Amino acid sequence: MTKFLRTGVLLLSIFFLASGAAMAAPTKIAVIVNNAAVNTDVAPYIKGGTTIVPLNVVQQIPGISVKWDNASKTITITRKGETVTLVAGQKFATIGSKKVALSVSSSLENGRVMVPLRFIAESANAHIIWNANTRTIYVAKASDALTTQLTSKNLAEARSAAVQYPQVSLLKNFSVTNDSQNQDYYFPQGKSNQFFILGGNGISYYEIVGNHSEQLWTAQFDPSAKSSNELFFLPYKITNQDGSVPTLNSRVAFYHLMLPIMEATYGFIETNGQTTSLGQKEIKLNRFFEIPEEQ
Repeated sequence: MTKFLRTGVLLLSIFFLASGAAMAAPTKIAVIVNNAAVNTDVAPYIKGGTTIVPLNVVQQIPGISVKWDNASKTITITRKGETVTLVAGQKFATIGSKKVALSVSSSLENGRVMVPLRFIAESANAHIIWNANTRTIYVAKASDALTTQLTSKNLAEARSAAVQYPQVSLLKNFSVTNDSQNQDYYFPQGKSNQFFILGGNGISYYEIVGNHSEQLWTAQFDPSAKSSNELFFLPYKITNQDGSVPTLNSRVAFYHLMLPIMEATYGFIETNGQTTSLGQKEIKLNRFFEIPEEQ
């Protein structure tokens, strides 16, 4: 198996987890930081409406430094010159010289440092949400480099950044089958901050909001049953869905990624469903190319 194929399979797995295509929701709390599931030897739990996690979870949040002083039982978080401190057992934190009340204090449990995730994530200017449907908590914060890339005047560069943005979701999960190792991306013409990702019999819609990407609609469809629906480029029967189907008023540009051969076909789909394929090119993972005919 090539390095590209292994990475491609991993990408598909991440997409299915984030887009509502994973297995049924687990009973344990899952933590996803910037599209990566964080594994811990101590399970996160909810206390006083706050998710409590082991210290190693918050150490995954980009842009911050987290240190633990065992002698003073103090957690020190540094972000862009600003220091935040928490002391185990105390229901307040210090930001610079200012004290801030905490709903739940950090603590020591079975030799592990447990901390309130939301407070630390927000201290790091990260976006955090709780998905009650899947018992998943998302922490998302795009890097400065990715944010700069998203604003590029080169549409392909901006799109490449958009699909790598940290994703969050409040939607349900649907079981999806994908045996082809192919993946399709659809962008409204001329746009990078709105896109669909399709894999197997599942599809999801995302929009960039601030420093993260929000999944606003996800669906499972029957590719063997032709049917008209609200999306002109998806002529199949929708069997399950959650969220709001976006309204499209223009054609979409598409990239059909064939991961095993590292190539993509590309072109446009008009609002009447007519597809125009413009060619096939070599492609790198998360690196789109410009479509010359696109306005």
